[in-house]
Amino acid sequence: MVTNFFKINCPFDEFDVQRTAYSDELLRTLRSTHNQNASFFKNDEHIYISPKKGIDLELGEDVRLAVEQNIKVIEQLIRHLIFRTFRDNFPDRVPEDFAPLRFPSQKPQHDLIRSRVPDDLKGVITYSRVNEIHVRSVIENNKPLFGLLISSRHRWRFPINIKDLISQGFNVVGCTVLESVPIEGLKGVLAPDESVLGEIVAVRGEHAVLKTNQSMETRPLSELHLQRTREQIGKYLAFRLGETGANRLFRHLREDSEEDSRPGKHFTEIKRVAEWFAKQTYENNDGFVFSVTQDSNLTDSGIKLEPTNLVFDYGPGASASRPLGGLARFGPFDSSRFDCKQPRFLAIFHEGNRGAATQFLAQLIEGIPSSSFFKKGFKELFRLHDVQYELKEVRASLPEEYERAIDEALRGGKKFDLALVECRDDSYVIPVGHNPYYRAKAKLMSYGIPVQCIRESHLRKTTSELGWTLGPIALQIYAKLGGVPWLLPGSQSVDAELIVGIGSTIQRPNLWSGAEQSRIVGLTTFFLGDGRYIMGNELRSVPYAEYFHELLKSLEESLKFVSSEYGWKEGKTVRIVFHVFKPLKYMEVEIVEQLVARFSQYKIIFAFVTVSTKHPWMMYQNVSEIHGRTQVALCERGANLVLDKYSCLLQSKGEADRPNKKHRAPRPVLIKIHEKSTYADLPFISQQILDFSYLCWRSFFPVETPVTTFYSSIMADLSNKLQKVEGWNPTFLDQHFRRKAWFL
Repeated sequence: MVTNFFKINCPFDEFDVQRTAYSDELLRTLRSTHNQNASFFKNDEHIYISPKKGIDLELGEDVRLAVEQNIKVIEQLIRHLIFRTFRDNFPDRVPEDFAPLRFPSQKPQHDLIRSRVPDDLKGVITYSRVNEIHVRSVIENNKPLFGLLISSRHRWRFPINIKDLISQGFNVVGCTVLESVPIEGLKGVLAPDESVLGEIVAVRGEHAVLKTNQSMETRPLSELHLQRTREQIGKYLAFRLGETGANRLFRHLREDSEEDSRPGKHFTEIKRVAEWFAKQTYENNDGFVFSVTQDSNLTDSGIKLEPTNLVFDYGPGASASRPLGGLARFGPFDSSRFDCKQPRFLAIFHEGNRGAATQFLAQLIEGIPSSSFFKKGFKELFRLHDVQYELKEVRASLPEEYERAIDEALRGGKKFDLALVECRDDSYVIPVGHNPYYRAKAKLMSYGIPVQCIRESHLRKTTSELGWTLGPIALQIYAKLGGVPWLLPGSQSVDAELIVGIGSTIQRPNLWSGAEQSRIVGLTTFFLGDGRYIMGNELRSVPYAEYFHELLKSLEESLKFVSSEYGWKEGKTVRIVFHVFKPLKYMEVEIVEQLVARFSQYKIIFAFVTVSTKHPWMMYQNVSEIHGRTQVALCERGANLVLDKYSCLLQSKGEADRPNKKHRAPRPVLIKIHEKSTYADLPFISQQILDFSYLCWRSFFPVETPVTTFYSSIMADLSNKLQKVEGWNPTFLDQHFRRKAWFL
């Protein structure tokens, strides 16, 4: 397996290092006094000291340590030597961060907008590659292996201060601005910390009047810079290039970014960075020495995982490896028990699109005979008896118009099982509180009616294009009606099994410095071992300090419901796997331990698992050189790489699972089992995560992450948006949608 982890050769089993007892004051003193000649870092109760080669410093006791028992100390020593070597070679370049070592590329070809801006802006406003050098360790052949994990991404840079922008005639009122604060003792060593200070409300002479989270403040114009958001960068580019020119630049930037992120091209650039680090010498004065290699092959055979098998009936034999084929052959899993066989839809469309809308609805319900993907329509594919609909027109894209149409449609107590709502393609730029789609969605859901968005461009697609759109829409509609399209084979375990996704969203007024993160909403999703979606819960909005108490309360109530619903008997062994995309803190583990203690009548074992795509790891197969260009192939679904006994990389979406090859290549997920888990079967949990990535009823292809975390993520996003609609009450979800996938 080829990775972006370049091995480090450490030619020793033991090493010598200086250390002394830790105190905050001593660490500050050592750094301020000897920062030019040595590195200092804390590990456990000691300060470790790494003198520069040729500098004799005796600031602590000499100890000899074993590699296998001191992995974190070695990682820190490597990290400091890597950083010092970079600074010695490039004294005029100030890194943006230390761990990881982060620095922007200075090569003009790595700036994706350089050729598309005027000469006076070349190198001034940039969208350049930023390299990140992480120091990590893995286990290979039962021994620790250290390496540099090298990754990169593109980021905006725009160093022009607000004073200079005003001199150009740019209107800065209403813009949010950054404040740079040098890091104590590291001026000139690391870039200053940046935080979003607030919004400019007025300019008075050489000063800006700012609205911050604390008060109205006045700051010198020369000390402030624009926050580098796409919207504000776009506003400035529109000022310089005109709206048409700015839109053209962003369109080309999107295309160039897709080309630049091609696996082969991306990996080639990473190899070049690794080559530079491999040429350097790394040694401190205590004899700690290592070398960086250009070997990024990891030979661990990984875990043998089985292909996911999907089930389409309670009885035996109704299974398939692909969802659409299984549906076409067997129908949905719950076809014989689904009680909404004649659904009634409310369809809200613009009056100018009536012809296209009625044709769209007919093709959705009856199918497209000439399509290779959607021959059978919604009715036949999901084994329904009939589908009825009522069309309501809106005269304009105003929230009041949508609400009027809904009131008229529901007048007289009319009932609908689902609403299809047309929205403009650019409606995502409209603030949620004034957005016609979200206003309509909130109103309809308050009546217990799930909503399916239909973009205006969908109505105008050609027949050949439309088939690829109608299939996922039909699938989402069936799930929102409460249907179960497919499941996994039932678990053969004697243990009861429950998989819980935990997510959260923070509600705050803005992202400015000092913003009070006053409210937090937790979200939980519950699944059985066969993938059956039991329910989703939204916790009430609470202050952060109360979040974990609220989470415990919600989990306890939900577990009582599930244990009663499925008849768990006293003494039953229950296996609970908690999936978290990005934990706020590992206090969640303590919550789970408290939860287990409250259900002493069962033998509960649990695993607390983080499943994330936000990591720097890459994983490829079949690397080759063709005409001087590196070619790599994405790993196929199920490929994996064990990093240690608690973690592995897993490719849940391969090349064959990408209907649109122009989209970003799928990344492997990083699976980490918390060490305090009482159930830590990495192969079983990895297989489960692979299978659950094919349970998403949003499309007929697997997603990168399992539905436990994927559903929690999109639930959090939608819940956060709905909270901004006046009159929305989160209790509507519990009243009407607890067991329906309303969020798809």
